[in-house]
Amino acid sequence: MGHAEGQISVAVFYAPETGEPDLRTLRLPAGATAEQAVQASGLHAAHPELAVLDVRWGVDGRRVLPHQVLRDGDRIDLCRPLQVDPMTARRLRAAASKASSKPRR
Repeated sequence: MGHAEGQISVAVFYAPETGEPDLRTLRLPAGATAEQAVQASGLHAAHPELAVLDVRWGVDGRRVLPHQVLRDGDRIDLCRPLQVDPMTARRLRAAASKASSKPRR
């Protein structure tokens, strides 16, 4: 991929509740951890709400901890807490769909 020896390329992604999604691409030394990537990304400075949210980190849909060693090409997703339980949200959507599809009299 044309990387300098001993370097990896990773991305860190955060989608705030309002505003534009933020994707930062970084080159770090091989052996870098998720925590080092998040710190180097500058996302905490750009999105101060990250300091107070219970943010979870994931790579490829799997939760990772700060000490997780990254591989070349990894993308760390910073995930905000869920506002609604997914099953509850599904039930609410189904109920709304049924209500809107009933014939009007």
